[in-house]
Amino acid sequence: MHPLPPPPVVMPRSRASRTTATAEPASVDDLDDAALDELPFGVVCLASDGLILRYNLAEGRLARLDPSTVVGCNFFTDVAPCTYTEDFYGRFRSFADGKTSGASLRFAYVFDFKFGAQNVEIELVRAAGAPRFYLLINRMQFLPERTGPEAREAAPRQVELVPGESERGVLRNEFAERIVAAPVSLFEMLGATLDKHAPALRHTIGHAWGLAAGRRLVIELETAGVDGEPLRERPMKDTVAFVSGVLRDHGCGLVSFDLGDAARGVLRIEVESSPLVTRGAKDGRCCHVLAGMLEAVLNHLAGRRLHVEELRCAASTGQPCEMIVVGETRRAHVMELAQAGCSFEDAVAALEVGNGDARAH
Repeated sequence: MHPLPPPPVVMPRSRASRTTATAEPASVDDLDDAALDELPFGVVCLASDGLILRYNLAEGRLARLDPSTVVGCNFFTDVAPCTYTEDFYGRFRSFADGKTSGASLRFAYVFDFKFGAQNVEIELVRAAGAPRFYLLINRMQFLPERTGPEAREAAPRQVELVPGESERGVLRNEFAERIVAAPVSLFEMLGATLDKHAPALRHTIGHAWGLAAGRRLVIELETAGVDGEPLRERPMKDTVAFVSGVLRDHGCGLVSFDLGDAARGVLRIEVESSPLVTRGAKDGRCCHVLAGMLEAVLNHLAGRRLHVEELRCAASTGQPCEMIVVGETRRAHVMELAQAGCSFEDAVAALEVGNGDARAH
């Protein structure tokens, strides 16, 4: 299994999305929790008695349950009672008891939730040398809630699984992800702290944080229920418009993608009203977190490694922030150009003089 770049996501032509795991499921036990959370498909690790040992971010969002509240629960009786059947639990029991040969088992199933049903494909994987079992859960189609005789007992909602959370100061969004109200000043304080204690690492830390956040944003983008093809197979202008809309709705400002120089192997991104802009950065560039987020999303859309670098920042110019997207082989060159204060046009000209041949998409 390859956590980076994220595996491809496939959507059938319906109101549903499909997520697809990679071809090396046996290695999933080697991934730490952070790596599991970067995968855009569901992963649940079970003990032989069905207790949940690990539960990744994508599964939490798709099941609308907080992973931290389901670990230690019984998957079949407490969290997903619709699976307590011979078709699912019976297969798991036979596999866990060694009555089913092989290192993995694949089968189709239907998950029932109170917000809708999901056609899924399950790959049941045995961890090497340990009594742990992994469910790799690929969503094939999202359906309305089933109420007929074919419906099974639906999974509990987060509010039913852990009642009374709001009275204890727990706030959740519609996908049961825990959220907090954070003022923009929080990012300003973070920037000021980095400038004071680790100014040389501001770019590195901010970019890495943005990459991690962007990989999680990919999960949201690909599970948003968009009709038609997966994002990477849609026309680029439609895809970037969709991404811009999601970022706008998240309060990240107005992000505009200029595809006019794509044939030259670069893209231009302009950002207005970014909450990440703070004053006082040593080189006048502040939006490294947002650059990292955009890089992770574009990596997913392109299916390969790209790099996003901020060239001009509103913090020092008063103009919209300007970023450039290049192939991975041009990363070092474009970082040098950014530190030298090059404009987008000058950076593109300098890159064409160099020997980098990567293309942005």
